[in-house]
Amino acid sequence: MTSAKDHLRNIDRSTTSSAEHLKDIKHSAASTARSTAQNTQLLKGVAFASGASMVFNGITAANSARQARTQQEQLALQQEQHALQQAMAEQTARHEFSMWRQTPEGAAFVDWQQRAAALIPFLRNRERTWHAAWADAIGRARAETPSDEKQRFTGRPARLRQTGLKIASILSFIVAGLFALSLLFQLVTTQLAQSQSSGSDQRAYADCVELLNTQEFALVTEADCEALNPSPAGPTIPEVVALVLLCGLGITFIVVRKVRQRAALADPTVQNETAARIDKWGFDPLTTQGAWYAWHESQGFTGYADRIEHMVRTGPSQRPQPSQLIQLQVPTPWAPDDRLPTEVNFVLDSFQRENESLSS
Repeated sequence: MTSAKDHLRNIDRSTTSSAEHLKDIKHSAASTARSTAQNTQLLKGVAFASGASMVFNGITAANSARQARTQQEQLALQQEQHALQQAMAEQTARHEFSMWRQTPEGAAFVDWQQRAAALIPFLRNRERTWHAAWADAIGRARAETPSDEKQRFTGRPARLRQTGLKIASILSFIVAGLFALSLLFQLVTTQLAQSQSSGSDQRAYADCVELLNTQEFALVTEADCEALNPSPAGPTIPEVVALVLLCGLGITFIVVRKVRQRAALADPTVQNETAARIDKWGFDPLTTQGAWYAWHESQGFTGYADRIEHMVRTGPSQRPQPSQLIQLQVPTPWAPDDRLPTEVNFVLDSFQRENESLSS
């Protein structure tokens, strides 16, 4: 039976343990509080850094926007200045031209410019009419050309090239080259095996062959003995024959190509048909793409309308002298010819009648 003193002693020990446990709880609470305070400080630091970063990014964006606006304002100012300078230059040029046109030289240019402005579209229209007439004539001539004649003409370059036979010969020689490399490798391998073979290998192969010849049952096969052969056979006759056939095939393709090329070159059919088309139409409709010469006789009028138009545009700023002005006239057209197509002769006849009406 436990005495009162022992009971009190147990109570005292329990009280002491409880006090120590409370101390541990207080210590743990203090540690938790310190950890919470540290985390709070860290979060405040992170929040401050994040806020500072946001402020820095905002400042950077504001500076970038300010720089962009400044650049746009400078560009707009430069464009405005350029437009103002150009307008002032044009105004000055107009003023100077208005003063110059009152001089005899300026008056002569203005008169020439007015007549040139009427002549340029007239010449441009003649160029368009001339090319349209030739396009109609060429189209009609091509439509009247037989289809087989067109095919012979368009197929002649292919017959002269013989591209298919050329490719076939190249492929034949490539395959023959690969086959020759294979045979060469086989020959080298055979020679190397013969030089490295030992006497035991020879005896094993001889025993296998003897067993193959004397056996009553199929204990070994010829393939088994060949696998033991220290001196395997080199290229066989069929392999060499195949190589020769490939080379011969490539040479045959080359010879056939040359023969066909010479036959196509010597065939006068295409040349005769071309000459017949030229004799009939005055040109070859299968090769002619358009008018290959101007509608007027003098070659000095080549690019005549372009030169006049250039002087009309640059005259107010360059202010040419009367002696520098291009002489304005309508070129003399070619006379109709029986060798020319009907469409072309009709246009030339209309050009001549127009020139006669202008000169009268």
